Amino acid sequence: MSSLSSRLFDYFKSLDETNAKLLEALGEIGIRNITLLANSTKLPVTTVSFRLKKLMKEKVLVTSNPDLSKLGLAKAFLIATAPLGRQTTLLETIRNTDYWTYIIRCYGKFDGYCAYFAFPASHMKELEKYIKEAKNLQVFTHSQFFWTTNSRVIPPNFSLYDFKKKEWTILWEKWVNDVLTGSSELPEAIKEPYEYPVLVDKKDLLIIKELQKDESIEFKKLAEIVGITPQSVSFRYHKHILGRNLIIDHVVDVYPFPPPLSDLYVFIINFNNEKNLAKFANACENSPFVVSYSKIIGRDSLIVNVYILKTDFPNLIKALNSLFTKNLIKSFTYATLDPTSYRRQTISYEYFENGKWIYTSEEKIKKLREICRTH
Repeated sequence: MSSLSSRLFDYFKSLDETNAKLLEALGEIGIRNITLLANSTKLPVTTVSFRLKKLMKEKVLVTSNPDLSKLGLAKAFLIATAPLGRQTTLLETIRNTDYWTYIIRCYGKFDGYCAYFAFPASHMKELEKYIKEAKNLQVFTHSQFFWTTNSRVIPPNFSLYDFKKKEWTILWEKWVNDVLTGSSELPEAIKEPYEYPVLVDKKDLLIIKELQKDESIEFKKLAEIVGITPQSVSFRYHKHILGRNLIIDHVVDVYPFPPPLSDLYVFIINFNNEKNLAKFANACENSPFVVSYSKIIGRDSLIVNVYILKTDFPNLIKALNSLFTKNLIKSFTYATLDPTSYRRQTISYEYFENGKWIYTSEEKIKKLREICRTH
């Protein structure tokens, strides 16, 4: 068990039980339906509207996490160590693919960069070829590359927060037990896709791209960006995007713990079987320190992003070791991530033409070799 005194939580002055309810609901419902938010939180519509405006002024952002597999995109993960003095080369190698969505500096076992990609499923072999060529050119000394499912982004959860004392308390023995006794049914978000259909056109992608930046964007502004009427935007949003279940999660940009006292990690956790993986994944739903997770395709393994108080990190490692001794986990490794180096971009809609994603493998490998010569 661990806790921190209230003076350390002055950074989050707006956190009270009402705002906590609203933040939790935003993670489940999104920001566009105030009536649904009011019903979910059992708060008056006027209160929800007022609180939302205040939270937005305080820079709380809600964005969309799309179902990449329904956009014809396959998700990939790379973590790699760069040779000494060649960190920039590794960074530019990742950026050169165009289809990266997330890049962050990592330390520890991997001293380099961690990246996610939303890559055209029709060109998966070409990304593998690109990574192999980067390895041959010694852009990185060692790496791990996987195709993954969509990520499940965990909504804010304040069930372990004491609003009177203003402190978090994580009962680690209970958490281990929750994992061991959890449901063995795989969460829908991380089920492996059997196909990667393209269920959108360019206009739909433009709308999704903007929702990835800010879900609260008005239809009028979206109409100006897409080049259609607000009525057409409304139709596409409700019939295409919501109707085809193209959004998996609503991402609420809120730190549960104060940044100076916390660290960000990526874990690769290997399980003894899929049922044990599912138990762990389902327990993550009520774990305030879990940011997101995705399943490695073809393996009983999860990639888990963790944001945790420094004082609780040893307890997490102890808990994972306990799960190993109970034959739930086979092995795990992790790296520390640097949030100040974080780079993010939306789906690469600009490379979508005539219903297809474009990727020119030869040009990218040629540019890769040029990067290696000049960096």
